[in-house]
Amino acid sequence: MIYAAIPLILAVVCVSLGRRMLTLLIILGYLEVEGFLKLVSNYNGVVHVGLDIIVLSVTAWTVLAGVVSRRARLPDLPWVRLILLYVVWLLLELANPYSAGLIPSLASYKVHLTMIPLYFLVAATLKTPTDVTRFIYGLALLALIPYVAALAQYALGPSSILDLSVRARQNISYYHEWRPFGTSAVPGGSSVMAFLVTPLAVVLLAAPKEWPRMRLVATLSVALAAGVFIVSGVRQVFLGCVLALVIMATLGLSRGRGRGALALVFAFGLGAGAYVAVQTFLKPMATEAVRTERNIPDIWRQGDVTKRLLTLSHASTYANARANPLAGIALRLTRYPFGAGLGRTGSAAGAFQGTLTSDAQGARIQREVGFSDNFFADMLVEVGIPGLVMLTTILVGMLVGAARLALQARDPVIVTTSAAIAGLLFAFLAMSWGSQPLLGNPITAFFWVLAGMLAAMRRMEAQAAAVEPAAEPEPAAVLA
Repeated sequence: MIYAAIPLILAVVCVSLGRRMLTLLIILGYLEVEGFLKLVSNYNGVVHVGLDIIVLSVTAWTVLAGVVSRRARLPDLPWVRLILLYVVWLLLELANPYSAGLIPSLASYKVHLTMIPLYFLVAATLKTPTDVTRFIYGLALLALIPYVAALAQYALGPSSILDLSVRARQNISYYHEWRPFGTSAVPGGSSVMAFLVTPLAVVLLAAPKEWPRMRLVATLSVALAAGVFIVSGVRQVFLGCVLALVIMATLGLSRGRGRGALALVFAFGLGAGAYVAVQTFLKPMATEAVRTERNIPDIWRQGDVTKRLLTLSHASTYANARANPLAGIALRLTRYPFGAGLGRTGSAAGAFQGTLTSDAQGARIQREVGFSDNFFADMLVEVGIPGLVMLTTILVGMLVGAARLALQARDPVIVTTSAAIAGLLFAFLAMSWGSQPLLGNPITAFFWVLAGMLAAMRRMEAQAAAVEPAAEPEPAAVLA
């Protein structure tokens, strides 16, 4: 099938390209359309692991080149030893006595392991603050693809996506309103990309001396992202984005960065303008398209997804959105302190449901720990207390490191970018109580990309401090 060839061709292109930043942008560009390719290929196996194939191919080639040139060594990066210890623990989990088998366990590495190389690749690629802004500029440009797709699909109606794939109709069958897929595999999925990229796009608005086209792309990116939030109706990622921007603003104002505050005010203004534009132009088109569409649930004609974000002003939204997971966490802590076997949650659980419940013990475990809307509960199932502690420590450590860099760095690009990363990492942590942001793409991949950006910027600051000339001595000291 032609779709299976796409990731294989991109893997060859990335390996042979020889341009690290462009390679990273190709990888993240494929990440943005991978969901769409899964749908139209009916979840072809190669497409399903396409991003993993590309990342691992680039990683293997990079390591091989380092070995051949005798430059292969452990990089001096923050938390690298803990990350490697986490990897070792995941390898040991293959021997978990509750495991459902080798294949589901290895399949779970798609969630846990295969995106970690992005940390090292990004950290090795970004050398200067200019590299950081160029990289963010590339991310903002790439994000326009899912944004435009989502907004166009919303206006054109269900036939714009449902006619392309039977799986698309299956994936949206439980929703009470029409939501565009964009280039994702789930309705409203493009809003996750809007959540991840918007704080970084604001960096281009706040950083001084950037090219006019960078500011134009950033403005367009923020405005379209706001529209995507409105037509996607995914409240949690919208709140996560607002939370990230608030943390970003707080860190910026603590440094007296008035330019950053103005950029954030401008971003919220773009959001308000996007709401008016969606209500004025896109919503009437979508309403008419849904009204005349055949073979769709009648309930889609009775409401509209743009009203969903308005429920954030209702107290019941927060009280009823997620069940209290404390009982589930307690059960996992007491019965499976070292995990219940890899692959029992996430995409691997869906793909290997029959294998996970093929015997009495597996069926019992799956009934007990199957699905939980909580990162901590699912991590306890997969990797037990040690794995949960290690990954949470990495997340919190990166968050503290990003906040500290935002408060102490001297370069304005590093200050603003570190504040944006701190905001996103804080949002990941907050969202973990009601979802599993670090157990699925695109957030998992972006987590390691953000960690790599943070490590690179810490190195830039250290190098700048090392070459900074010593202060001139006071005249009195010279005379003495």
